[in-house]
Amino acid sequence: MVRAIVLASAALLAAPAFAQGFYAGGSIGQSDVDEEVAAGLIDSGSVDGKDTAFKIFGGYQFTPNLAAEAAYVDLGETTYSGTFGGAPVTGGKVEISGFNISAVGILPINEKFSAFGKVGIFIWEADASDLTGGTAFSASDDGSDLSFGLGVSYSITPTFSLRAEWERFDSSDADADLLSIGVAFRF
Repeated sequence: MVRAIVLASAALLAAPAFAQGFYAGGSIGQSDVDEEVAAGLIDSGSVDGKDTAFKIFGGYQFTPNLAAEAAYVDLGETTYSGTFGGAPVTGGKVEISGFNISAVGILPINEKFSAFGKVGIFIWEADASDLTGGTAFSASDDGSDLSFGLGVSYSITPTFSLRAEWERFDSSDADADLLSIGVAFRF
């Protein structure tokens, strides 16, 4: 009995695959921004919110189950065309990017795999431009809204891992989803 307790305690204390410390990495994937992002830019028309997106992140893992993470997120370009006030709108695009700060809860599954969930704040900026009736138009907006996500990580070595995750960036104007794969390096 005592031997089992000692072995279990040693296993909990010696979890190097989920060691605490700094990490950094990057991910690439596909964003999907709601059509509402073009509300106020066109009265009717078409919106394509899917594009290639990426993020660069860094964080600190305090315990095997808790980390804090910051990221620069570029959600790509949403394109739109149609009409506004009866005038034709062409070449419309909205680019959304910003910084995300999250608390990350980690569930080690085994020595190599872990699952994680995150919740945080996305501090974003959106830039829109188009030609409305032949006249150039541009506008910018910014704000901060809720973000959350789920993912899995696979440790190839104690310092290098692969990640796959889904994230949602909420906004009062339009929500955006990001499905990405990436790598992380531990220091």
